[in-house]
Amino acid sequence: MANLTTNMKKWNIREHRGIFTIPEMLKNSASDFGPRPVMTQRLKEGDKTITFKELYENVMKLAQGLLALGLKPGDHCAVLGHNSPEWAMAYLAIISAGCICVPLDSLLGKNEIRRIIADAKITTAFVTPKFLDVVSETYRGFPGPKNIIVMSNGDGIPDEYLTIDKLQGKASKANKRLPKLKLDDVCVIIYTSGTTGLPKGVMLTHRNIVSDAAACYQAVHFDVERFLSVLPMHHTFECTAGFILPVYSGCHITFARSLKSRDILEDLKASKATVMLGVPLLFQKMLEGMYRAISKAPFTKRMAFKLMMNLVKAAEKRGNYDLGKKLFADLRKKAGLGYIRFFVVGGAPLRPDIPREFRRLGIKMLQGYGLTEASPVLTLNPEDEPVLESIGIPLPGVDVKIIDPDDDGVGELAFKGPMIMKGYYKNKKATSEVLDKNGWLKTGDLGFQDKRGYLYVCGRAKNLIVTSAGKNVYPEEVEAELNKSPFILESMVYGKRVSSGGEEVHAVIVPDYETIGAEFPNKTFSDEEIYKLISKEVKNAMKQIAPYKRVKGFSIRDEEFPKTSTRKIKRYLFNKID
Repeated sequence: MANLTTNMKKWNIREHRGIFTIPEMLKNSASDFGPRPVMTQRLKEGDKTITFKELYENVMKLAQGLLALGLKPGDHCAVLGHNSPEWAMAYLAIISAGCICVPLDSLLGKNEIRRIIADAKITTAFVTPKFLDVVSETYRGFPGPKNIIVMSNGDGIPDEYLTIDKLQGKASKANKRLPKLKLDDVCVIIYTSGTTGLPKGVMLTHRNIVSDAAACYQAVHFDVERFLSVLPMHHTFECTAGFILPVYSGCHITFARSLKSRDILEDLKASKATVMLGVPLLFQKMLEGMYRAISKAPFTKRMAFKLMMNLVKAAEKRGNYDLGKKLFADLRKKAGLGYIRFFVVGGAPLRPDIPREFRRLGIKMLQGYGLTEASPVLTLNPEDEPVLESIGIPLPGVDVKIIDPDDDGVGELAFKGPMIMKGYYKNKKATSEVLDKNGWLKTGDLGFQDKRGYLYVCGRAKNLIVTSAGKNVYPEEVEAELNKSPFILESMVYGKRVSSGGEEVHAVIVPDYETIGAEFPNKTFSDEEIYKLISKEVKNAMKQIAPYKRVKGFSIRDEEFPKTSTRKIKRYLFNKID
């Protein structure tokens, strides 16, 4: 046992800046980092940058403006729109006024947005012009907010709507003292993206969110980092780690123009970003874009790249993982990645080949893990010793346990720490199902911990397939093998009941018709030929895994699966697939 403890990987912890309410955190950062740039918006007419001092002053005016509208502590206010300094100001102002912020997913349908507005009893909404109609229209049973503030400079906005500028103008009339807030006051309600059905409102306190940011600050030694914000800010991963954390630690955020790989690479280069958060699919597309560009390069450059890559792979076998950083320095610079210190990835399962390929190019990718219910980050790979297949080790202040482990040590992951939610809004039953009286959050994810303390996720407990022989199959593992094929865009593996009892492994596969067309430009495929091509790919993929895990049958789907905003398949829509 003593030897095991000695081998456990531990964080090189530094002191955090303190655990404050979010308004106190903002005030402290404005005092400590006042003239530093905190946010930059990339616009056609040029970059627009604000400092920590300007952010604080703007937020205070907006908070006073909300009080002038008659808002009271505890009122619920929504924010709906694309990433911008105005979105950040609205979020911070709502909380500073003692109200509760409800960030809304801009990818939701009209009815979904209205349902959340009604369920959360939204009194005031900050929106971009694009969503004015969605929020202002009211339907029976779906009352709209009383106040609508448009996150715009006012050009082309009807006079009956308030703008950010007009709301700030009301601040002088308010002349009210902002409420004194407590660490355990609920400040945010975030509606989960709903992979298993109707979304639930996760109630997070000041302590939850700032503790999580502080734990990240302790574990990863930030200096004056430059973040590129790509993921939508309504998502807890981006909101805490890509917004609150940089403000907490004195860093600079640049908001990306779009999710297109070309725009992201240009924005990375222009902003000289050192850190970027993303979901696996985002980084996969970036990697594919880079390799596509290399494949179109002149012959001599392609051969030079191939030679250097072979040298990097040979060095890997000898335990040297740093050669790519030297050999591909020019490539990274030209691609806009010359300043990147590391990528942080989370939100969905990650194929190990993606961080491996980035590492070969000289870029570190740190995989983490979390849930909205945990503010959200719980684990992260240490920068000095990341493990590609692992979700890392628990952040400082986070405890983990494995519930009901099997013979292989696999059981349900549960976590405890100051970042764990207060509960689900108006849903005690759902809260009690995942949060016990001692504060342990059951994640619903199956995983295990190795002797060094690194954690691994095998799959969702609800997705587990149990074969007739009693063997456990994790669909995510099988999907990862299938999705390595260039001709498979995505797949969903599920258990199909058989008469002998138990389940067989089956799959629904979406072919990558674009890649197939590029590979066979002069051929027109029939449905039968597509099935044969995919069947061959499935057979090859299944050679990499144990026989009992292999796909016994599959069907073809032409459209991508419906997904959450973090690109996870909404499996509940297919629970009666047979």
